Amino acid sequence: MLVERDEEITRLTQLFAGGVGESGGVGVISGVVASGKTELLNKVSDIAVAKGIRLLSAVASSSEQEFPYAVLEQLLRGVPPRLLGPELDPRAGLGGPGQVGPDVLQGFQRALAELTAAGPLLIVVDDAQYADPQSLQCLEYAVRHCRDTALSTIVTCCPRTGSADSTTSSALLELLQRPDTCQVRVGPLSVAGVARLLTEELGARDAQRHAAAFHAATGGNPLLLRGLLEDRLALPARGQDAGEQQDAADTPVVGEFFHQAVLSWVHRYGDTDHLRTARGIALLGDADSLPLLSGLVGIEEGVVAQSVAALGEVGLLQDTRFRRDEVRAMLLDDLPHEELGLLRRRAARLLHEQDAGPTEVARQLLSHEAAAPDEDWVPRVLRDAALLALAEDRAEFAVRCLQLARSHCADERESLIIQATLADALWRVKPLTQVQRLQPLAAPAREGLLPPRHALRVALGLMRIGSLDDAAAAIGRVSSTLAETPGSELDGELRAIGLALSCAYPDSPELRRFQEAWGAARRPDRAAGTPDGTTAEGPGIAALTALRGVLKDSADDEAVQDSVRDAEQVLGSTRLSEGTAYALRAALRTLIYADRLGTAATWCDRVLVEAARCSTQAWSAGFSAIRGQIALRGGRLTDAVRHGECALEQLPMRGWGVVVGMPVAVLVNAHTAMGDHDAAGELLARPVPEALFRTRFGLHYLYARGMHQLATGRHQAALADLRGCGEKMAAWDLDSPSVLPWRLGMAETWLALGNREEAARLAQEQLDLAPSSLPRTRGSALRVLAATRPVAEQPALLQQSLDLLRRSDSWYGMARAMAQLARAHKQLGDPDKSWLMTRRAWRLADGCGAKELSRSLQRPPGRATTAGAAAGPADGEAAAAFAALSDAERRVAALAASGYTNREIAAKLFITVSTVEQHLTRVYRKINISHRQDLPTSLGWDVAHTA
Repeated sequence: MLVERDEEITRLTQLFAGGVGESGGVGVISGVVASGKTELLNKVSDIAVAKGIRLLSAVASSSEQEFPYAVLEQLLRGVPPRLLGPELDPRAGLGGPGQVGPDVLQGFQRALAELTAAGPLLIVVDDAQYADPQSLQCLEYAVRHCRDTALSTIVTCCPRTGSADSTTSSALLELLQRPDTCQVRVGPLSVAGVARLLTEELGARDAQRHAAAFHAATGGNPLLLRGLLEDRLALPARGQDAGEQQDAADTPVVGEFFHQAVLSWVHRYGDTDHLRTARGIALLGDADSLPLLSGLVGIEEGVVAQSVAALGEVGLLQDTRFRRDEVRAMLLDDLPHEELGLLRRRAARLLHEQDAGPTEVARQLLSHEAAAPDEDWVPRVLRDAALLALAEDRAEFAVRCLQLARSHCADERESLIIQATLADALWRVKPLTQVQRLQPLAAPAREGLLPPRHALRVALGLMRIGSLDDAAAAIGRVSSTLAETPGSELDGELRAIGLALSCAYPDSPELRRFQEAWGAARRPDRAAGTPDGTTAEGPGIAALTALRGVLKDSADDEAVQDSVRDAEQVLGSTRLSEGTAYALRAALRTLIYADRLGTAATWCDRVLVEAARCSTQAWSAGFSAIRGQIALRGGRLTDAVRHGECALEQLPMRGWGVVVGMPVAVLVNAHTAMGDHDAAGELLARPVPEALFRTRFGLHYLYARGMHQLATGRHQAALADLRGCGEKMAAWDLDSPSVLPWRLGMAETWLALGNREEAARLAQEQLDLAPSSLPRTRGSALRVLAATRPVAEQPALLQQSLDLLRRSDSWYGMARAMAQLARAHKQLGDPDKSWLMTRRAWRLADGCGAKELSRSLQRPPGRATTAGAAAGPADGEAAAAFAALSDAERRVAALAASGYTNREIAAKLFITVSTVEQHLTRVYRKINISHRQDLPTSLGWDVAHTA
């Protein structure tokens, strides 16, 4: 089916002579390769034959262009032998290279004249630009001397560029430029034309649906269109899923037929300027810079411009880029391997010489193993590209750049810088390689062979993997170097390192002097802040100062409030990046230690969303561990396990270094509280770095291990771990009640051993240290303190504990306090209140995942009666009052008696909160009570239990 060629067909068929004695003409079908010239020529030829016109045809080929008379011999096959004189006998040879003899010219002209005398004659030559000069001379001579005969001539011709123009036969130029020539230019199909082409195979509905996408993919080029269409038709044979995918896709699926169409285009062009330009564009990615493209392919800039235009016309390019990446890939794959390497190298050098961005140069150098020359500029460009990639969160690209740079670097100092940068980059994509990458850099950093900035980065990595002595030596060397140049731009980094050391690495005599020199707790000056609200010193120093404040001054309400405010300001104004990840972690931990768990959870969830979009799994792992710590302190044990396990899945334990103490502590604490002691024990059995116990992360690990020992009955081991935790915190000036409640852990251990006096002393000490700004900490202390008091004093203390824990939304803490309160009420002879508290504690324990506590609180559905408490109403009057309750009122009252809130009752019964309140008001009136807690639990346990 020939589409959108009706006008061209009409113009060309008008050339045909209608009868003897009527003259014909010359038609030229031009257009770029694969634009449909041959198809149009064949269509016109078929029409001519159908009209009874004799046809002489030939197809020229670039491979036969050097053979004299190759096209003429094809044309003569259609001439009766009787009309061929000896000078045109192919068996005798028509002559050699050079000028055509007069006898051949005249013989061919006479043969055509005799043919036209008998009837109209049409000569067609496809790809005339490849015809040999001798045949073109004969054809031009015959056409010129048969002007008044019934001879028509139609040729197809593809424009040629550059040096090819000089080889174009003058005879062809005369033929193409005749004043009476009918020029027909074949262009790409429109969207409507594409739709017509698709209709025959796909039907009208699907053709209209896919026409725009097919046109966008091919530019309307008939050859590429047919390849794409064949791929579409072949899909059902490949499987139903592929066909459904194509039907649903906006962009056609490219397959083998489209590949073959592109390769056909490549082979038709041969080694022409157009093909070389196309390959150059494929290599560079676009044709935005003609001088660069010209230099790469070695063709004059004007010729390159012509080729770019032709490639756009053929449908391969849209503006300056390939319409399909598959075409670009095929053009490069078709190049010999060595030639591709040389082109890549030339492209990289040209880009570098023209001051292109390092990323563009690096892409060329990385694309082929032989593309990077051993020249001084290569390692520098690759390192610059890596730094840009790291800033844009393209760590894998950065690693490739640095690895190649290292292999081509001859300068020792530059090589060390590259290795240090590579160690940083690999932490983001392959953190398990951190130890083997950092250890060889410890000595150069210690000896001053690395620039200060890189030495500090190495020192931070060494601290993370637990090589604290090496880190101290490296930082000391940097400190000595910078002491000679006060006011260095690294002063801010040194201050941040000092603060980080004081918060996380306090047990290193070598590092302590840097804490004292740089880590002084100076709260940032907000008056000197930036327009976005951050301090002039940057988010890192602000966050670390806040963390240090809450670690060391949590007994001071005002100091805690300042730290919280600074932390939230950092979280609100800082986006996650390589330079800010540590600041965000410090700000979140500030909120955790300040008992602002709800706020911390909100901010952490936002940061986790950002981290999920980044390539650095270590970031996601770190923030998942923090999210687990928030869930643990909030008593959401199931959530704590989920986040903790997610952290260790994203980054295995040996990739964390000393920081592994945090996720492991979260999981051990959570499993212990849930009663899953085997899981906690398995985690504690895994090896951890010895240096862990010289860090704040080790404190969390020690505390978690101590609580596990307590839960499993190893009381002396629990005391040893908890006492060790407390002694370290005191020695490191981190003994803040909200950091780790080691006193409460010891108090509970002493209670288990029967020493109430020591337990009471520790619990009271914890309570005295905790200010009112730490409600969760105070609530936990009151719960433990209550257990040391006579039973009559316990309800008041436990109620205070519950109120504080409810303010901090601590589920597991509230469940434990309610369970203790239930036991106290039972001992005091109040089974109804005991049952109510038990029910509430069970609901909380079950909801937060505290399986062991939940099992200890479970009761059978039918509540057992006691001697002092009947299962039902005590007398007929009460029975009549209960009978007066409607079914709806009884359901609401039963749920309320079981500890459900009005909102929860509304959700369970699918009614409004207002309706719940109205039902309860009527219930209170009917059974003559004033408060919710006075509701008798005998109102309908079965209803509450199954609601």
